[in-house]
Amino acid sequence: MRIVQLAPNLISRVDQLRALAADPGAEVYLDPDAVDLEAWNHVGDPLCEALLGLMSRRKLMGGDIYANARTLEAEGVSEAVAFFADVEAVPSWLDFETLRPGASMGRRNPVGMLFGMHGGLPFTYIDPSTAEVMGSTGRFARDGDYRRRFWETATGFAGALDVDGMMPGGERWIQWVRIRFLHTMIRMGILRGGQWPLGDVAMPISQVASAATAHIFGPYRVGIVRYLGGVVTPEEADSFALMWRWVARIEGANNQLLGRTHAEQFELQAREHRFLYGRTEKAREMTAALIDGSAKMKAFVLPRRVHSALVRQILSEQMVQTLPGRDVPGDLGVPPDPLGENAVKALALGLKGLNQVTRLRPVRRLADANGQALLDRIIERGLDGIEAEYRGTPVAGKPTDQ
Repeated sequence: MRIVQLAPNLISRVDQLRALAADPGAEVYLDPDAVDLEAWNHVGDPLCEALLGLMSRRKLMGGDIYANARTLEAEGVSEAVAFFADVEAVPSWLDFETLRPGASMGRRNPVGMLFGMHGGLPFTYIDPSTAEVMGSTGRFARDGDYRRRFWETATGFAGALDVDGMMPGGERWIQWVRIRFLHTMIRMGILRGGQWPLGDVAMPISQVASAATAHIFGPYRVGIVRYLGGVVTPEEADSFALMWRWVARIEGANNQLLGRTHAEQFELQAREHRFLYGRTEKAREMTAALIDGSAKMKAFVLPRRVHSALVRQILSEQMVQTLPGRDVPGDLGVPPDPLGENAVKALALGLKGLNQVTRLRPVRRLADANGQALLDRIIERGLDGIEAEYRGTPVAGKPTDQ
């Protein structure tokens, strides 16, 4: 077992923030420059960890974990009551009606939604700890079941476009609660194995790593939609960004790391990305695995070279926004390919022309009305009709969902 000794001052700061994270729905905000990212990076999800730890001891991790947790809540078990109080708490900065324009934009742009993971997942690998976690499960690399994992992830991405379903208790909201359970199972499983190599730097799937996805899967993916020809208004972009701040909150990210306004949120996200940034071999390995896996999927029907060129284009400094001066695709091992990148630019230009028809009101209404069903149908086919299972993947041969 690898023993990690943190400095006493850091331990006390971590303990203080862990107590804040264990306070259901807490809203304690600071100036973005005053947020203690170093300490938050050593905090996981104490509310979910307490609940799943109890469920494990009571042998309730089999079957439907969500239903079992709700049963404990109904029985008044404190760990379950606290967890659901947190995940059902609607922050003061959230108005569900303001999420509808962003959801409409997403439904009108299925191509941008599906290709969003080409940049979104590698973007998360700028954090060495995230790359290490993703690599440890083997789902996205080492000949793992990439296709299955891709479509399971896509269920959450598409589900977030259903605003009513994303309200507490809604079907899509439950989907994201299950994903929170999944992340916690993986974190607890990794730590239980005693071989986490970055203990002096971060907790697996830390608070900072969880919060930092709000920009990656929100504003950054809006940029990908626009790059691939999608028509997005400023109101829709802000709405989509807010949607992913809410997803990060459901996933357990503390409000202090998310901000109350779009400006405060961007400042926090830029700080978090700069703080997490690292150039690692694991990140390059995971990015290569994503490109290889995507090229093998029938849904994309593009050669590996084009997938690689697309990843390089959409991870440019201009697209990423939060990391000025960084060569993100270069650090992730994606080499320049002028010919391939010109082919991607030509494809994007063609899609831009096609997408202009969505400016027409009848086309816009039709695409909005049918976009959710189309995405759900594509994902269902990708999953071969077998429902997504959000259970902890074994790490180093040891189950994480028990």
